[in-house]
Amino acid sequence: MPKSQLLDPKELRSKGEITFGKIPVNQYRKSIEEEVENYSKDDFERIFRHMVIIREFETMLNLIKIEGEYNGLQYNHPGPAHLSIGQEAAAVGMAFYLTPDDLIFGSHRSHGEILAKGLSAIHQLPESQLTEIMETYLEGETLKVVKKDQNDVKELATDYLLYGTLAEIFARAYGFNKGLGGSMHAFFPPFGIYPNNAIVGGSGDIAVGAALYKKVNRKPGIVVANIGDASMGCGPVWEGICFASMDQYKTLWNGEYKGGLPIIFNFMNNLYGMGGQTRGETMGYDMLARVGAGVNPEMMHAERVDGYNPLAVIDAFRRKKNILEEKKGPVLLDTLTYRYSGHSPSDASTYRTKEELEARKC
Repeated sequence: MPKSQLLDPKELRSKGEITFGKIPVNQYRKSIEEEVENYSKDDFERIFRHMVIIREFETMLNLIKIEGEYNGLQYNHPGPAHLSIGQEAAAVGMAFYLTPDDLIFGSHRSHGEILAKGLSAIHQLPESQLTEIMETYLEGETLKVVKKDQNDVKELATDYLLYGTLAEIFARAYGFNKGLGGSMHAFFPPFGIYPNNAIVGGSGDIAVGAALYKKVNRKPGIVVANIGDASMGCGPVWEGICFASMDQYKTLWNGEYKGGLPIIFNFMNNLYGMGGQTRGETMGYDMLARVGAGVNPEMMHAERVDGYNPLAVIDAFRRKKNILEEKKGPVLLDTLTYRYSGHSPSDASTYRTKEELEARKC
């Protein structure tokens, strides 16, 4: 450890107090009329379309799991399916401003995040690069399955993304990871989609390693760790937050290496850890964003954002990404959302009332 810092005993023992700043909570209040200046009609349609694609994709998975059939097609899938039905706005908002150089890691409930990031990459990448990716990844085997009579490369790439992800979830050979990763360990590096994780909070420290790699090797882009609110009770998350927030990046590292890690700890806060409510039952933070206040003087630039509104999430990620690009990370986001489905298809959600579910459908 470095011994170059003098910690003055008089200062350490002097009288004082610790004060905290304010953590924003659901501050986004812009109307659609106000946002028209910032988004095109195509942008609005794309945001909605991506949300619908994710909802239908997961609805299909749910029907296959509980009924063995979707639109008249029968299929038996005995593997896992931890769905995020209801969290589409949070996923699409997260991915809107992320580039293929920006990496996402996820939890076991990450199908929507994978699709949102992939759809965002397809929108941003030129057709020539998309074609090269599809033709070379896994020697083009996945592309051969989906290439039919599509005239548009972006349309073909969307089919490719949906099929590659679904085939992986179903443990098929032409899935993006040859079916070996499955639902909870799927990834597609060309689009900046890195593995989700079956361990609760497992990506909370793995993503920090990726952020450190980017920093040390001066690679472009940021890293997003998409983890659930209940993961705040898990060791890997706290280890990741502590490692990412070390003072030495800002006090001992020099030159172009000086500055915080480029990582957002994005807590997809759906208010439940399996069958237990995190607020008022299993956690003591009252509001998850509060945790940032105890980590560093910047309070991790913590904020709660309304994850029901994709424009609010987009706005938050735009601002937080700017903070990381100024080397002032890490960042903590408390993205409020909700899952309408159970923890998994075998979960009857008996711990929730019908009134609660209806109240969330706003």
